[in-house]
Amino acid sequence: MGAKGFTLIELVVIMIITAVIATVVMARWNLDPVKRSSTVRKVVADVRYTQKLAVTTQRRAGLAFNANGYSVFSDISVAAAALSPGDPCSTDAANAFIVDFTQARCREYSGVTIAPAVTIAFDPMGMPVDAGGNALATQNITLTLGGASVITVEAGTGRVSY
Repeated sequence: MGAKGFTLIELVVIMIITAVIATVVMARWNLDPVKRSSTVRKVVADVRYTQKLAVTTQRRAGLAFNANGYSVFSDISVAAAALSPGDPCSTDAANAFIVDFTQARCREYSGVTIAPAVTIAFDPMGMPVDAGGNALATQNITLTLGGASVITVEAGTGRVSY
């Protein structure tokens, strides 16, 4: 009786077939929920950053949301764009903190939309206020891509959850 096992050629053919099947499966896999989840974490981090910016500078700071992204302001009363913390998606050509999901620099978040178009600011105590400095009710921001995820900014405390 001969030796039992696979030849090197048989193993290579099996590996090639496995690679082709894996490539087809990955191409059909819907990554929208993963991309949406990643975007939610980025937006939450930027909202928390803005709240900390207001507390540390003792000036109102805020985010102006639109369907394609948002801008972060270091002094909401004069709408002075905050300097970007360095994330490529958060930095426009002038180093302003402007996130635009339609731009090539934000390609990992492309296709995500935000609603409603709202401005949320934080006072020097970290409490959410409107552009006029009046206390805000709890705000819900919805991110959509292959489903929806909601980010909540609580009234009074500014607690951010998702």
